[in-house]
Amino acid sequence: MYLISIEELLLYAKLHLGLDDLDAIYARNELLRFLQVDDIYEGELNTNLIESLTRPDLLLGHLHAEIAQNNLTYSFSNEVLDAQVMGILSPLPSIVRDDFWSIYLTSPKEATDYFYRLSVLNYYVQKTNIEKNLLWKTDDGIDISINLSKPEKDNKDIQKLVGRIDTSYPKCVLCYENLGFFGKEKFANRKNIRIIPFLLAGEPWFMQYSPYGYFNEHLIVVKNSHEPMSINENNLCALFDFIDMFPHYFIGSNSDLPITGGSILNHEHFQGGDYLMPIMLSKEDFSFRVPKFSDVHFAHLAWYNSAFLLKGKNRNSLLKAGELIRKTWDEYCDESVDIIAKESKLRHNSITPILRKVNDEYLLYIILRNNRTNDEYPDGIFHAHPEYFHIKKEGIGLIEAMGYFILPARLMRQIPLIAEILEKNIHDETYLSLHPDLAPFVAAIHELKKSSVSDKNALMKKHIEDVCRGILKNTAVFKDDERGIAALKRFIVALGGQYE
Repeated sequence: MYLISIEELLLYAKLHLGLDDLDAIYARNELLRFLQVDDIYEGELNTNLIESLTRPDLLLGHLHAEIAQNNLTYSFSNEVLDAQVMGILSPLPSIVRDDFWSIYLTSPKEATDYFYRLSVLNYYVQKTNIEKNLLWKTDDGIDISINLSKPEKDNKDIQKLVGRIDTSYPKCVLCYENLGFFGKEKFANRKNIRIIPFLLAGEPWFMQYSPYGYFNEHLIVVKNSHEPMSINENNLCALFDFIDMFPHYFIGSNSDLPITGGSILNHEHFQGGDYLMPIMLSKEDFSFRVPKFSDVHFAHLAWYNSAFLLKGKNRNSLLKAGELIRKTWDEYCDESVDIIAKESKLRHNSITPILRKVNDEYLLYIILRNNRTNDEYPDGIFHAHPEYFHIKKEGIGLIEAMGYFILPARLMRQIPLIAEILEKNIHDETYLSLHPDLAPFVAAIHELKKSSVSDKNALMKKHIEDVCRGILKNTAVFKDDERGIAALKRFIVALGGQYE
């Protein structure tokens, strides 16, 4: 028995992944062993079609169909099969590394172009799935995406990772040891992942692209050693090292605390890419001086949450200025606006730092975060409030804090149902009995029924936009009101700031 798709995929790898003819013999035998097939197809292939492909989805589809037609059964899923097959066909990690740095000598941008293109061609970045996501911009520049490729995570599940001692292999899904890993429960197959290693702040890190790819060339930069997230001077230095190597990208870090951090807190990592996040397009609210940093421009941004922009050409000055804000905020309390830095041994204050470079000037964005909870807001005082949970309950990490919302896939099903309720003025109970997951929308539906807007889908879209703005405002530690503005000014004074 033979599978034509094996030969199609081998030809694809020769044309697009640089598979050598000699290595192709080896790869064929690896595929035959893995797929438990004992013969090969020696007929004609559609070379023109295969040469025109920019991703292997079509050929992997052929493979799935042939497996079904021949009643072949395996103990793994199609996702594992695809990653394993493409991993066999991809260049070895050392070859990718060497090619990357060889190209880098000519152009850092061309090097990352090569690496990203390879990550798409070898199916690690799954472009076809990414393109299914719904994305739009609001009138005031917030990006909203309904994500169809990644499951929603709960803050309580993320909290469980804090302080956990990991003893398995690999210790987590980001670890260096995932390179070529076959996978296991809750660990995807990583046979086709390729990484670029380098040093940041004198320590080994590596770069990969996100298979989910929320924005253009969405990348993840991971520390080799399995260490928990931490915001400190050394990691700020690592951000600067990265942006000096790849000035066409932005790079940023989640805060290192639950609720305000990302979904993986047990392994140090950054995220970045080739994209202008909404916060980067926001205007300055006002500027101020910190006399000991005369070569750094300080500004508070006219943004929904509490964010500063520091600009300057002197890397060391900007790094030290950013560290001033971090250290001051780490200990800062103002109970008039519910800010308490520590309770017992539990730390509440952290920052979300983001860095990019325009020509020879560094732009350092610092978002102040606090993860306190109380009886009124058990999920977080500066987290999305309960009235917004029907749209998003997950933590508001780096990407959302910058104004790029990643909303759960369930909304694709729920929005048309709610629009129909509004259009036909259906009693809520009728739909709730058929669709119990709409129960969190009851209050919103009652409010939306008051609207005179005839296009109910457009009404729902506007509602989502309003919720996203509301969530960003919830995360602001200094609200845009009289009490919050006064508290913000006190913090700037604590920095040693003087108004211009």
